[in-house]
Amino acid sequence: METRTYTTIDLRKGMGEILDRTRIAGEAAAITRKGRTVAYLVPAEWFEQMTAHIQAHRPDAA
Repeated sequence: METRTYTTIDLRKGMGEILDRTRIAGEAAAITRKGRTVAYLVPAEWFEQMTAHIQAHRPDAA
């Protein structure tokens, strides 16, 4: 899947649409400032699955 890239200005102007694309269509978004990626916006399910996976594979998880 392709990650769409948005500037911080795009994010300010179209936050609702970008959030909907992420939530409904499951698209990830790279957020850039001055040409550098500063954050990624991913569907909540992706993040929750990733953190659950990390917790399950921690050496001290038992």
